Amino acid sequence: MITLFFEEIERVAKIFKELIRRKHVRIYAQYDADGITSASIITEVLIRENCNFELRILKQLNSKTIREINFEDNDLLIFLDMGSGQINLIKEIIERTTVLIIDHHEPVKYEHPNLLHINPLLFGEDPEKYSTSLLSFIFAKFVNFSNIDLIDLAIVGAIGDRREEGIKVGAIKDVLEEAKALGFVEIVKDLKFFGSDRPIFKAIAYSFDPHIPSIYGNEAAALQFLQELGINVRDGERWRTLRDLTKEEKARIADGLIKEKNGFIDFFEIFGDVFILSKKPEFLNDSREFSMLINACSRMGESSLGVRLCLGDYSVYSKVAEKAEEYKKQIAKAMSLVENRIIEKENGIFIVGGKEIQDSLIGTITSMILSSKKPNKPIFGLVYDGSMDMIKVSARKMNGLDINLREILVNVATRLGGEAGGHRDAAGAYIPLGKEQEFIDSINSLIGEMNAKE
Repeated sequence: MITLFFEEIERVAKIFKELIRRKHVRIYAQYDADGITSASIITEVLIRENCNFELRILKQLNSKTIREINFEDNDLLIFLDMGSGQINLIKEIIERTTVLIIDHHEPVKYEHPNLLHINPLLFGEDPEKYSTSLLSFIFAKFVNFSNIDLIDLAIVGAIGDRREEGIKVGAIKDVLEEAKALGFVEIVKDLKFFGSDRPIFKAIAYSFDPHIPSIYGNEAAALQFLQELGINVRDGERWRTLRDLTKEEKARIADGLIKEKNGFIDFFEIFGDVFILSKKPEFLNDSREFSMLINACSRMGESSLGVRLCLGDYSVYSKVAEKAEEYKKQIAKAMSLVENRIIEKENGIFIVGGKEIQDSLIGTITSMILSSKKPNKPIFGLVYDGSMDMIKVSARKMNGLDINLREILVNVATRLGGEAGGHRDAAGAYIPLGKEQEFIDSINSLIGEMNAKE
């Protein structure tokens, strides 16, 4: 069914095809898996249209990084997975040249003849049904239907952004069904661990989705866990990998992990649908692992590797794998520090990481703590971001908790002289250095007032 939203995407795609013939294109994309896959999709579209362009990946679009945006009056600027909530920062650019935003974060409503704005929220659509990679793919198909082969990148971005929440609803479901029909994806039941070619004990020891606190980062503990389950970790001199496990062994591991977490984890969080990309080489065909590799590259300062991998340059895979190992070890190191840095208040849990935890890891850490504890209150991770000389905040909550994290962060961060954006369930902010305690008290008080009104 063609909706008003899809009609708008088609309209913008037609304008885009005309603009790229006479304007210089500059792409700015957010550095996570959703942003990188979106950038890769639009990059492929422009290559196929024989257009010259520039691509830059940014950690955030904020009051500091906006200074890195270069443009001329005859440029077409494209913002991917960011821009909707930062309209106030880019108004001057919009007034001087054409800007295309493809995003699914909560938007600032603003109209201008130079602004082409693709965002489901502007049409009353549920943003949880979309990732920016899905929107970019739908847009790419309207530019030229032959771009349908970019569907696997859309799936990788959606899974990386959603963490499989809502994966079977809305646009994600439609794209999955389309990908299955075209032979791009196969859905199988399997263990949800990254690293199908890694030794079993390493895959389990460094799994952060699912996260097993008693084993995480401890290879010896993972080996002991497997041995107690009667799982052979070697085949002669060779370490067995996840691919070598039988169905019975996989079920045994899933049951063992549920017992390890005292039933605090659902069987389907460990064992469930895995989306295999049929057109990709075996080392890259697990879509969840693919999305993790992209995130690892970006968070270890090598976002260009993720883009190259998405565009089919597999010569970088060994370096990407190295970045993934470094990423996992850095997360393990950060997690070992976390327990002594948690402040629990009546209405929120706060991880005060200071300078000890990398700002690029705090989103992952906050999500892991949320997954592990499953609290009935939101979690806020606070760390120092040297590039901004501010405190970066990453906020997460369980799906059933009826509060809007973006609205809460915008309220408090703005009052403290900072800025914020994001979604209901996952949002982020920057606040001035030294305002951490005031932030914690303000958040706790605000959520308490909201709970009292219910």
